[in-house]
Amino acid sequence: MKLSTLKQKLLIWLRWSQKYTKTDMVYVARGGFWLIVDKVGLSAISFLTMMAFAHWVSKEGYGTYQFAVSGLSLLAIFGLPGITTSVIKSIAQKKEGTLRLALKEKMKWGTIGSIISFGIAGYYFFQGSNLLAMSFLMVALFVPFKQGFYVYTSFWNGRKRFDLRTKYQIASAGLAALFLISAIYLTENILIIIAVFLAAHTFFDWLFYKKTVKQAANDEKDESAISFGKHLTLMNALQTATIYLDRIIVWHFLGAVPVAIYSFAKQPIDKIRDAFPIISLSLPKLGERKIDQARKKGIIAKFFKLFAVTVPAALLLALIAKPVYGLLLGTYKDSVPYFQVLCATIAISPFLLLIAGLTAEMKKRALYFVNTGAPLVKIILFLVLCPFFGLWGVIAAILIAEIIRGAMALYFFWKM
Repeated sequence: MKLSTLKQKLLIWLRWSQKYTKTDMVYVARGGFWLIVDKVGLSAISFLTMMAFAHWVSKEGYGTYQFAVSGLSLLAIFGLPGITTSVIKSIAQKKEGTLRLALKEKMKWGTIGSIISFGIAGYYFFQGSNLLAMSFLMVALFVPFKQGFYVYTSFWNGRKRFDLRTKYQIASAGLAALFLISAIYLTENILIIIAVFLAAHTFFDWLFYKKTVKQAANDEKDESAISFGKHLTLMNALQTATIYLDRIIVWHFLGAVPVAIYSFAKQPIDKIRDAFPIISLSLPKLGERKIDQARKKGIIAKFFKLFAVTVPAALLLALIAKPVYGLLLGTYKDSVPYFQVLCATIAISPFLLLIAGLTAEMKKRALYFVNTGAPLVKIILFLVLCPFFGLWGVIAAILIAEIIRGAMALYFFWKM
């Protein structure tokens, strides 16, 4: 069968299926394919990096690396990651000058994180921990860039050019990983490994930002995207913080080795959840026009249908975890039970569709409740449960907070 004939048959089938899914299946297939390639590609790169750490770096060394990188990611909140989301709608509305405006604002605010990182470096220096002092000194130099140049992905999302977004992002991450894995193989010196990680990611994100900004068709700016992006950053700050704060809390109460064991359970879960392109795929489509009552019912229906994908996926991952870890990550078999329980967070991923709906409608009040209430509960539970129950306390905190977040998203979306 000719490729053109096969493509025509596939298009006919996708259009026919729209009667039942109530979704633009041609858009989902085209955009979803590239977004899935993007997420799977990035997950594969991350997994190869993890394998390098598992084979060539001690658990204590990897725990220290994760502590420093988590600190960087926390401080990068000052780089206004919410703008990366809000800019998508502006680009979709042909206001492409917003990209340069976004970078300028993100870099300006990111310097606050740098100042704080310099302060943390000074604290560890006076505490006599030169390794951590030097780590945060390097982090301070790169904080503004952590979120800054990455904004180029929003441009291609807004244009619905998921193919270019995927190619650029995988190329950037892959080239950076090549340098990082080389450093891991050549040395166990954590400072060198951290320096290579920071420099490589910054350079390649900058390179693809420069390639992207040249494609802007106009200089029209959307100031409201910057304002709303700041609100998104503020309302998501606690949610973002809890993604990385857990490792810092584990480091404080349990030490470097438990950080490594926990990271090898949690990091794959985070990457797999990202592989479900629910927000990336739905936000440009939801942002095209207002969500009225009829459209809201359709979104709720799609929300329930998504569980038919995420629940079996979570169960399958839990079942194959033990042999996969045993074969590829043998030194981290202790991470398997934690990974299996965390698979529950993959099962409840459809709630992200409702959060995307609230974001598209700029429901600030609802988003503040959803994105600050549940993370605040999570942080409190981290601090209460970790000292008494160790890593299982951290796992319990994550599950409880995710359920609360999902329930709140459903409530506010239904009331919208």
